[in-house]
Amino acid sequence: MNLAVIALTSSGEELALKLEEKLSNVDLYIADKLNSSAEVNEFDSSLQELVAELFFQYDGLIFIMSLGIVVRVLAPYIEDKREDPAVVTIDETGANVISTLSGHLGGANQLTAKIAEQIKANPVITTATDCQDKLAFDLLAQQLNCEIIPFDNLKLANAALVNEQRVNIFSDLELDLDVAENVDLFSLDELGSREGFPVIISNQRSEISVPYIQLVPQNIVLGIGCRKGVSVKQVETAINLALQKLNLAKASIKNLATIDLKQDEAGLRETAKKLGVELEIIAREEIEEVDFDYTTSEFVKEQIGVGGVCEPTALLSAEEGELLLDKTSKNGVTVAVVKDNYM
Repeated sequence: MNLAVIALTSSGEELALKLEEKLSNVDLYIADKLNSSAEVNEFDSSLQELVAELFFQYDGLIFIMSLGIVVRVLAPYIEDKREDPAVVTIDETGANVISTLSGHLGGANQLTAKIAEQIKANPVITTATDCQDKLAFDLLAQQLNCEIIPFDNLKLANAALVNEQRVNIFSDLELDLDVAENVDLFSLDELGSREGFPVIISNQRSEISVPYIQLVPQNIVLGIGCRKGVSVKQVETAINLALQKLNLAKASIKNLATIDLKQDEAGLRETAKKLGVELEIIAREEIEEVDFDYTTSEFVKEQIGVGGVCEPTALLSAEEGELLLDKTSKNGVTVAVVKDNYM
């Protein structure tokens, strides 16, 4: 986590230098009027201009100043809790460390606790689930490496949790969760049969008529082979077909994988970008050395030196791969689906 510490006064600078010693990956930004003798980034712009520059550069921002100032300078840049950096505010005496923005997904609550411990200060965390010592579903999603859909319903789920309403978790995974008293765990097969706010933990596509959230594990690797010059539409069509066969949610895709010969295919790269995932490139030499079976073609082997692309690249890309769907073809694109059991 790369951090920027911003201070406006001499006492703030002193505390910033202390934080630099205790935290890693820290850059200090000190007002130039202080004429600092330390190796810091001095700024002569307004604080608003500095924040405009730093907000999208760092994972976390630590302000040593009043909370009111911080709220005002942050306001124009706050967009989405999934993207905004963690923001922590420390008063100039170092007595209080306040989680200010992106407490859960951005990690501000954890950063607040860490800083408070390091400088012997009082951690101020106001998130309802933390105050009640309950595991929020956005934090659970982080722990399980899940995408939350629909994200707008997250507040409904957490509200039900803290308001002592019945919450039911339905999953097809083996989960060992320490849940609150108002939360029950059920098999995915029982979805729709219980009263309460439903939380689904599965990579299967689920559609129900009442408000819900689904935590979708991102554990599906798609191996892709293709003809030269395939379009994004062709790749997407083939991917959608493979996912439909297994009833998998698109949000479960961890990454795409292909062979080194296809690493410059624009259709593959643009599809990965559109999905928001990486395209991992597997060298032919790695495929030649595999000790597992996969669907092969003599024609493919004559053309590129190995008997297949989509199955071996997906299996090699996953840490603990399980082949769910062998090679399936559509319009010049082949797709294999592998579940990565390493979570």
